Amino acid sequence: MVVHFSEPGDYTDEVFSIVQSRLKEGDIKQIIIATTGGNTALKATKFFKDVELIAVTHQAGFRSPGELEVPIETIEKLEENGVRVVTATHALAGIDRAIRKKHGTWMVTELIAETLRIAGQGTKVCAEIVIMAADAGAITMDDCISISGTGRGADTAWVIKPAHSHSFFDMKLKELLCKPKDL
Repeated sequence: MVVHFSEPGDYTDEVFSIVQSRLKEGDIKQIIIATTGGNTALKATKFFKDVELIAVTHQAGFRSPGELEVPIETIEKLEENGVRVVTATHALAGIDRAIRKKHGTWMVTELIAETLRIAGQGTKVCAEIVIMAADAGAITMDDCISISGTGRGADTAWVIKPAHSHSFFDMKLKELLCKPKDL
Protein backbone atom coordinates (compact mmCIF):
# COMPACT_ATOMS: atom_id res chain seq x y z
CA MET A 1 0.00 0.00 0.00
CA VAL A 2 1.30 3.45 -0.96
CA VAL A 3 0.96 6.23 1.59
CA HIS A 4 0.40 9.77 0.37
CA PHE A 5 1.08 12.60 2.80
CA SER A 6 -1.18 15.63 2.42
CA GLU A 7 1.74 17.99 1.69
CA PRO A 8 5.54 17.98 1.64
CA GLY A 9 7.15 18.07 5.07
CA ASP A 10 8.90 16.20 7.84
CA TYR A 11 7.19 12.82 8.21
CA THR A 12 10.38 11.02 9.20
CA ASP A 13 8.83 8.76 11.85
CA GLU A 14 5.99 7.76 9.54
CA VAL A 15 8.36 7.13 6.62
CA PHE A 16 10.63 4.99 8.80
CA SER A 17 7.61 2.93 9.93
CA ILE A 18 6.50 2.42 6.33
CA VAL A 19 10.02 1.38 5.32
CA GLN A 20 10.26 -0.96 8.32
CA SER A 21 7.05 -2.67 7.19
CA ARG A 22 8.46 -3.13 3.68
CA LEU A 23 11.72 -4.54 5.08
CA LYS A 24 9.76 -7.41 6.64
CA GLU A 25 9.52 -8.96 3.17
CA GLY A 26 13.22 -9.79 3.63
CA ASP A 27 14.49 -8.98 0.15
CA ILE A 28 16.03 -5.56 0.88
CA LYS A 29 19.38 -5.33 2.66
CA GLN A 30 20.38 -1.69 2.11
CA ILE A 31 18.81 1.69 2.75
CA ILE A 32 20.14 4.83 1.14
CA ILE A 33 19.08 7.95 3.00
CA ALA A 34 19.51 11.61 2.09
CA THR A 35 20.82 13.78 4.87
CA THR A 36 21.77 17.45 4.68
CA GLY A 37 22.73 18.03 8.30
CA GLY A 38 23.01 14.45 9.53
CA ASN A 39 19.94 14.36 11.79
CA THR A 40 17.74 12.13 9.61
CA ALA A 41 20.57 9.63 9.16
CA LEU A 42 21.34 9.64 12.90
CA LYS A 43 17.69 8.96 13.63
CA ALA A 44 17.78 6.07 11.15
CA THR A 45 20.60 4.40 13.12
CA LYS A 46 18.26 4.05 16.09
CA PHE A 47 15.36 2.81 13.97
CA PHE A 48 16.83 0.32 11.49
CA LYS A 49 18.74 -2.80 12.47
CA ASP A 50 20.01 -5.70 10.37
CA VAL A 51 20.18 -3.54 7.25
CA GLU A 52 23.06 -1.56 5.78
CA LEU A 53 22.60 2.21 6.04
CA ILE A 54 24.23 4.53 3.54
CA ALA A 55 23.84 8.27 4.15
CA VAL A 56 24.27 10.57 1.15
CA THR A 57 24.99 14.22 1.85
CA HIS A 58 25.02 17.35 -0.25
CA GLN A 59 28.31 17.78 -2.04
CA ALA A 60 30.97 19.96 -0.44
CA GLY A 61 30.42 23.60 -1.32
CA PHE A 62 26.67 23.23 -1.87
CA ARG A 63 25.84 26.09 0.51
CA SER A 64 29.25 27.69 1.00
CA PRO A 65 32.48 27.16 -0.98
CA GLY A 66 34.64 24.39 0.43
CA GLU A 67 32.28 23.62 3.32
CA LEU A 68 30.47 20.42 4.27
CA GLU A 69 26.93 20.87 5.60
CA VAL A 70 27.16 17.82 7.82
CA PRO A 71 29.52 18.58 10.73
CA ILE A 72 32.55 16.27 10.83
CA GLU A 73 31.54 15.21 14.35
CA THR A 74 28.20 14.00 12.98
CA ILE A 75 29.90 12.11 10.15
CA GLU A 76 32.15 10.43 12.71
CA LYS A 77 29.15 9.52 14.86
CA LEU A 78 27.35 8.04 11.84
CA GLU A 79 30.42 6.01 10.92
CA GLU A 80 30.77 4.79 14.53
CA ASN A 81 27.19 3.51 14.18
CA GLY A 82 28.10 1.56 11.03
CA VAL A 83 26.72 4.06 8.50
CA ARG A 84 28.66 4.58 5.30
CA VAL A 85 28.64 8.30 4.48
CA VAL A 86 28.85 9.35 0.84
CA THR A 87 29.58 12.96 -0.07
CA ALA A 88 29.82 13.37 -3.84
CA THR A 89 28.89 15.61 -6.73
CA HIS A 90 25.14 15.64 -7.26
CA ALA A 91 24.46 13.11 -9.98
CA LEU A 92 21.67 15.19 -11.51
CA ALA A 93 23.37 18.59 -11.37
CA GLY A 94 27.15 18.96 -11.29
CA ILE A 95 28.69 20.82 -14.20
CA ASP A 96 25.31 21.04 -15.97
CA ARG A 97 24.11 23.32 -13.16
CA ALA A 98 27.17 25.54 -13.59
CA ILE A 99 26.41 25.89 -17.31
CA ARG A 100 22.76 26.79 -16.61
CA LYS A 101 23.70 29.33 -13.93
CA LYS A 102 26.37 31.00 -16.07
CA HIS A 103 24.82 30.78 -19.54
CA GLY A 104 21.12 30.19 -18.92
CA THR A 105 21.27 26.99 -20.96
CA TRP A 106 19.59 23.87 -19.68
CA MET A 107 21.57 20.69 -20.15
CA VAL A 108 20.32 17.11 -20.31
CA THR A 109 21.13 16.10 -16.73
CA GLU A 110 19.17 18.96 -15.20
CA LEU A 111 16.29 18.26 -17.57
CA ILE A 112 16.23 14.69 -16.24
CA ALA A 113 16.16 16.09 -12.70
CA GLU A 114 13.27 18.39 -13.59
CA THR A 115 11.40 15.48 -15.16
CA LEU A 116 11.81 13.39 -12.00
CA ARG A 117 10.49 16.33 -9.96
CA ILE A 118 7.14 15.84 -11.70
CA ALA A 119 6.67 13.12 -9.06
CA GLY A 120 8.08 15.40 -6.34
CA GLN A 121 11.41 16.67 -5.07
CA GLY A 122 11.75 13.60 -2.88
CA THR A 123 11.42 11.27 -5.86
CA LYS A 124 14.18 13.14 -7.68
CA VAL A 125 16.42 12.97 -4.63
CA CYS A 126 15.69 9.25 -4.07
CA ALA A 127 16.90 8.50 -7.60
CA GLU A 128 19.87 10.84 -7.36
CA ILE A 129 21.26 9.51 -4.08
CA VAL A 130 21.07 5.93 -5.34
CA ILE A 131 23.17 6.94 -8.36
CA MET A 132 25.64 8.78 -6.13
CA ALA A 133 25.94 5.80 -3.76
CA ALA A 134 26.37 3.41 -6.70
CA ASP A 135 29.04 5.57 -8.31
CA ALA A 136 30.88 5.75 -4.97
CA GLY A 137 30.87 1.95 -4.71
CA ALA A 138 28.94 2.21 -1.44
CA ILE A 139 26.09 -0.14 -2.43
CA THR A 140 25.52 -3.34 -4.30
CA MET A 141 23.39 -3.38 -7.42
CA ASP A 142 20.65 -5.23 -5.54
CA ASP A 143 17.32 -3.54 -4.90
CA CYS A 144 17.45 -0.97 -2.13
CA ILE A 145 15.15 1.44 -0.36
CA SER A 146 15.88 5.10 -0.90
CA ILE A 147 14.59 7.69 1.57
CA SER A 148 14.57 11.44 1.08
CA GLY A 149 12.48 14.50 1.69
CA THR A 150 11.43 17.93 0.61
CA GLY A 151 13.59 20.21 2.73
CA ARG A 152 14.33 18.75 6.17
CA GLY A 153 13.33 15.28 7.30
CA ALA A 154 11.85 12.52 5.18
CA ASP A 155 8.62 12.39 3.19
CA THR A 156 9.44 10.03 0.30
CA ALA A 157 10.60 6.42 -0.02
CA TRP A 158 11.04 4.14 -3.04
CA VAL A 159 12.30 0.64 -3.69
CA ILE A 160 14.86 1.15 -6.46
CA LYS A 161 16.99 -1.08 -8.67
CA PRO A 162 20.30 0.86 -8.64
CA ALA A 163 22.42 1.90 -11.58
CA HIS A 164 25.59 3.90 -12.05
CA SER A 165 25.39 7.31 -13.69
CA HIS A 166 26.82 5.96 -16.94
CA SER A 167 23.97 3.41 -17.08
CA PHE A 168 21.27 5.73 -15.69
CA PHE A 169 18.48 4.27 -17.80
CA ASP A 170 19.01 0.84 -16.24
CA MET A 171 17.83 2.24 -12.89
CA LYS A 172 14.25 1.29 -12.05
CA LEU A 173 11.96 3.02 -9.57
CA LYS A 174 10.17 -0.21 -8.71
CA GLU A 175 7.88 0.47 -5.76
CA LEU A 176 6.64 3.75 -4.40
CA LEU A 177 6.24 3.41 -0.62
CA CYS A 178 5.27 7.00 0.27
CA LYS A 179 5.39 10.58 -0.92
CA PRO A 180 3.49 13.86 -0.60
CA LYS A 181 0.47 14.17 -2.90
CA ASP A 182 0.34 17.95 -3.04
CA LEU A 183 3.68 18.97 -4.49
